[in-house]
Amino acid sequence: MRIGIKTNLKRDKNASATQIFCKKLQKSGLKYLVCDNAREFFEPSETAPMEEIFSWCDIVVSFGGDGTMLDTVRNLADNQPILGINMGKLGFLTEVDESEMDYAIKCLKEKTYTIEKRALLKTRIEDEQFYALNEIIVNREDPCHISTFDIEIDGVRADTVRSDGILVSTPTGSTAYSLSCNGPVLSPTVKALIVNAICPHSLHSCPMVIDDDMKIRVLTDSANIRVIVDGVIVAKSKKSIAVSIEKADRYAYFIRFKNDNFYNRLRKKLNYWGD
Repeated sequence: MRIGIKTNLKRDKNASATQIFCKKLQKSGLKYLVCDNAREFFEPSETAPMEEIFSWCDIVVSFGGDGTMLDTVRNLADNQPILGINMGKLGFLTEVDESEMDYAIKCLKEKTYTIEKRALLKTRIEDEQFYALNEIIVNREDPCHISTFDIEIDGVRADTVRSDGILVSTPTGSTAYSLSCNGPVLSPTVKALIVNAICPHSLHSCPMVIDDDMKIRVLTDSANIRVIVDGVIVAKSKKSIAVSIEKADRYAYFIRFKNDNFYNRLRKKLNYWGD
């Protein structure tokens, strides 16, 4: 088994947890390479460029939080399964905490894990295609001015909304930004998408849950619009724009060790009331 390791140095200071993990992998006889953003903390033979590692490895281990998991999914070429080791706060997408590294390595070596499949969204901007695990957003750069958005579903106008933006979410993303916009929580196995307005200036607007085979277009004549894919701005427009969004023909795959179902995870991770 060849393991590629991506670490978020903002979360894993000086790659200290990643170094401990690699030493444990060595003792277990498992091969690994670390993405070269952390090269100053490893021997040259232990690191390589991310693209090279992601082409070489069988699985990817992500040290960080949910944002690091999203970035890992975005950069994978061959849809290898991802194991998330939580170094952040929420860690809804990750599987284990830093303290459970021995357990994780044991499960990897013995192959006592399952693979969970998650749907992705895709959009095309000019000649480039972008994939999202959580959501794709069309909104205005200036949040102080409201915009008007037309929403088409399978070529039929479904609604016209005055809002800060429109958000299209996967079931995975239903517990992310869409949830903050009063969207419904969907089980990851539901074959559906959520179309949600961000801060709608309306008494009637509510999220729509649609079949994931349907194709969505978001159109607006407003200026200074941007398209955001899992938190990354991928396009800006000074004039009117039409953005097509649909379920992708590829998936993300997560490694799971525990018999911890989605609702247990939801209750534990999102029932936080503060210190």
